Amino acid sequence: MYRRTLLAATLAAPALAQSPWPNRPVRMVIPFAPGGGTDIGGRILCQRLAEIWGQPVVVENRGGAGGMIGTRAVGAAAPDGYTLLFNGTLSILRDGFDPRSVTDHVVRATITHNIVVVNEHVPVRSLPEFITYLKANPGRVNHGTSGPLASQHLAAVMFDLLAGTRMENIHYRGTGPSVAGILGNEVQVMFGSMSAVLPLIEAGRLRALATASGRRSAMLPNLPTVGEVVPGYAAELTYSFSTPSGVAEPIKRRLEQSVRQVLDNEVIVGELRTRGFEPDYDTNPGLARYIEEDVQRWADVARRANLNLNEG
Repeated sequence: MYRRTLLAATLAAPALAQSPWPNRPVRMVIPFAPGGGTDIGGRILCQRLAEIWGQPVVVENRGGAGGMIGTRAVGAAAPDGYTLLFNGTLSILRDGFDPRSVTDHVVRATITHNIVVVNEHVPVRSLPEFITYLKANPGRVNHGTSGPLASQHLAAVMFDLLAGTRMENIHYRGTGPSVAGILGNEVQVMFGSMSAVLPLIEAGRLRALATASGRRSAMLPNLPTVGEVVPGYAAELTYSFSTPSGVAEPIKRRLEQSVRQVLDNEVIVGELRTRGFEPDYDTNPGLARYIEEDVQRWADVARRANLNLNEG
C-alpha cells in the first residue's frame, strides 16, 4: 500500500508542476494612486484578463516616487508570474536605478495622450495664448503632476525647455490627486492623461488646449498637438504589462496572447477609447527598442533641465 501511494504521488508531481498559468489569483501592482490614468486603464484590462484566465486579478495600488515604489515591489517579488506590473513606460533612470534591471516589459497594451488642460482661472483659449500668458507670468502658474519625474512632470519640463516658459511644478501621489488639485485651483494647468481629464473636458470643467503626443487623438481630432505650435515637441505615454525578471518564457507568451485577446474584442476596445485609451499592441523586440529610445530621449531632457534624478 505504501509503495502504491508513493508511486501515485511521484506520477502526480510533474502534472502539478506543469499546471497551466495562472491557476490561482494574480496580483497586479499599479504604481500610482487610484483614480488616475494608469489605474483606470489597468482596471479595465485586468477585469478582462480575469475573465480570460478564470482567476481573480487583484489590483494593488502602490503609489509614490513617480511609480518607482510599486516597480521596486514587483521587482522584489517571486518570479512565478503571480505578481505583475501595469504601468506607463518608466523612462527616467532615477538614483542610478534602471527598472529594467529587476522587471521585464512583456507586452504593450495601449497608449494615451497627455492633454494640456487649464482651469477657469487661466484666461486663455489656445496654446499660443497660453504660451504668451506663461511668458508674461513666469513661475506664477502652477502645474500639477502625478509625482516627481512621472510622465506629466517630464512633459511639462520639455514644454518649458522648448517653448521658453517657466511653470511651477507641484507634485502629487498620482494623477487622481493632481486632478483634485486643478479643480480646487491649487494648480492651474496639467499635462493630464486623457483617461483622467477627458470626462472633465466634456463636462466643461477643464479647457483642453493641445495634446502632448506626436499625433492627434481620435477622441479629440480637432485638438492640435503641442508640436504644431512648438516644433520638435512630442511626449506620448504608453502602457505595458511587466513581470519580475526571471519569469518563465511560457508565462510571458501566455500574457502576450491574453492581452492580444483582450484587444481583439471590439466591445473592450470601445470601452478603452471612451476612457481616452487607444489600443497599441506590441511585444519584444520592438517594445524593448521603443523603451530604449524613450529612456534616451528623457535622459536628454533631464540633462538639459538639470533635473534632480534622486527626487521623490
